[in-house]
Amino acid sequence: MSSLRSYLFRLTHATPERKASRAHLKLAKTGDTEAYLALAANYLDLSLVYFGGCLRESPTTRFARVEQVFTALWQHLPYAERVSDFEFMLASALLDNAPDNGPLASPEALVTKLRLLAPKNRFAFIAYEFENWPLRWVALVMRIRPRALHSLLSQARCELCGISWQSLTAEERQCLEDISISMDQSPNLRANKALSNRVATFPRVSEIKALWLELRPELVEVRHRYLPEPDDREQLLGNILKGIRTAPMTQPPLVARVVNTLHFARHAKIKVS
Repeated sequence: MSSLRSYLFRLTHATPERKASRAHLKLAKTGDTEAYLALAANYLDLSLVYFGGCLRESPTTRFARVEQVFTALWQHLPYAERVSDFEFMLASALLDNAPDNGPLASPEALVTKLRLLAPKNRFAFIAYEFENWPLRWVALVMRIRPRALHSLLSQARCELCGISWQSLTAEERQCLEDISISMDQSPNLRANKALSNRVATFPRVSEIKALWLELRPELVEVRHRYLPEPDDREQLLGNILKGIRTAPMTQPPLVARVVNTLHFARHAKIKVS
């Protein structure tokens, strides 16, 4: 019953942007290319930044890969019943098509550390920290519980700050995960005071929390490093539109549609060159 209430709450309290995405998805599934382009435009930055955070390669190569991914997603769009289904397919496509043969080193130490993160950790971190996805969206796409996601995000932050997660005690990790949770929630004076008292008993945790906060301005700079110029963005969208106009959609079997209505589990794996 609680899960049903949660679903109804999200359905009726969706942001205008989320409602627009649902409308675009519904139209796009009927073959409306303009609606699909409007939907895809919301995820271009995530895709470009994710691939940029994998290894060093030319922008032309990165743009071409993103174009292929969104063209392939168009072909498999009928499998998606919800926006979260589309996001799951996108995340899977990014992870499955991430470049893995090239230099990781960058003149910027933070970029190198980002590239050294485990692929799933990198995706979750970029979606949450760079693109400001709500925690529940990331957790749904990653198929993990919010608490596990906070653990993953805490580990990623530590690695980016040069702190080995394995070097921390279980108590220190727990405390850092609780800090991550508090950063995601609305301020609660009583809870924050209790957490501050706990943090005070772990000097290293206090130092790491300070490093986390200092990290944020640098993350903004890293994100902008991989964002396209307006003209390049328009060209990329134009190329995607040109590609999907000649790419036929793949209609899922009836069984797959029924299953996906309940739980998104039937979809083709997207692989691009």
